[in-house]
Amino acid sequence: MNNTAQVPELIVIVGPIASGKSTIAYELGSRLRAAGRAVAVLDLDDVVDTIGGFAGLQLVYGDLVGAWLRQRLDVVAHGPFFEPEEDEALLHAVPAGVTPRRVQLLATYEVALERTTLDSDRGLSKDPKLLRFAYDRVASLLSTMPPSEWTFDTTTRSSREIVDTLAAVFLPERA
Repeated sequence: MNNTAQVPELIVIVGPIASGKSTIAYELGSRLRAAGRAVAVLDLDDVVDTIGGFAGLQLVYGDLVGAWLRQRLDVVAHGPFFEPEEDEALLHAVPAGVTPRRVQLLATYEVALERTTLDSDRGLSKDPKLLRFAYDRVASLLSTMPPSEWTFDTTTRSSREIVDTLAAVFLPERA
């Protein structure tokens, strides 16, 4: 369990479809747990699946993020938080004193299309038109997104390299 005097970490991972958000989030969560941290890895897609749609869900997801932080767990939250309203919904229940640490993942449309095509668990995100729309949307919003402390191109850096970089920050005593 985390030290109760320690302020929990909120690590927000953003990126377009198939940029590696889930992979990085789960690998980072595992690394933090292995070091003795209590961590909740929260996937916006899981919440969408739970209620069978997107309506009102970002506020619920934000409530979940806040609830885990109030329990003194570190939270790795990943999803498409690109627009101010999406970011506000994510952060509305975050306790005072917790500052989101942002990680942005980038990939090309072509690599994302290849990744989604090879992933048998993918549904709608395999549709090239939907994927193109999503990538165009992200590109149009990049200049207005909240700034990230880290930006990684997942077409040139492995998930292990990315997690090693982040672990050195969040587990400095073990780096």
